[in-house]
Amino acid sequence: MFDFGFWEIALILIISLIILGPERLPVFASQFGSLVKKIKDFANNLKTSIENESRMNDLKKIIEEQKEELSEFEKKIDSDEK
Repeated sequence: MFDFGFWEIALILIISLIILGPERLPVFASQFGSLVKKIKDFANNLKTSIENESRMNDLKKIIEEQKEELSEFEKKIDSDEK
């Protein structure tokens, strides 16, 4: 997702340790991890919903095309009977 190397992550951890202190850093990391998980879950759910909606639209188009073909077929049968 992000292109962080070892030194970038180490620098972020050192700065976080200095700012938050050793007693608050584990709590913050846990809360941050939970937040990242919720964001990922939301993004995955949104992606799935969009894909499902797209499939539904495709199916609706196919159904409409089939209805039109059926209607044309019925008209042809009716005209042949007369």
